[in-house]
Amino acid sequence: MSGDAHKAGAEALKSLLSMAFSALGEKEYAAAAGLLTKKLMISAGQTVEVMRALRDAVGKDIFEAQLKSLTAHQARLLARRLDKSVPDIEVSTAGAACAWIRDLMDGKTPEAAPVVEAPTEEPAAETPEETEAETPAEPEAPKKPASSGAYFGRKSFRTGN
Repeated sequence: MSGDAHKAGAEALKSLLSMAFSALGEKEYAAAAGLLTKKLMISAGQTVEVMRALRDAVGKDIFEAQLKSLTAHQARLLARRLDKSVPDIEVSTAGAACAWIRDLMDGKTPEAAPVVEAPTEEPAAETPEETEAETPAEPEAPKKPASSGAYFGRKSFRTGN
């Protein structure tokens, strides 16, 4: 949207909200807030702080309903936007990605398991003669068995070639 169209849309929304039409009930306002919330969720550039502010602004019920309505792909993308180091296995389904997003927003980020390195022993300096004596000769690679079926590739199945 251009800048003028964006301003016109925002002004129209403000005037609708200020009018408080009797035909519009709480359900319609909640649906409109849900649409805007989902649009913000799937747009690029979201951070954890923005999502927390959005949840606080629209309420937890509307936010959770829209989070649950995301497709698996959308939820995975949102989780990756919020946490670039999220493992693929943790966001493999929509439910898992939503749980990861909730944990991020609640400040309960799952810590990565610390990698414990095995202590390495430094080998003693060896002479070239010792190295040659310890290194076994490389065995010859076994020959491939002859193919029992003849496969001529895709080209043989094409007509006219």
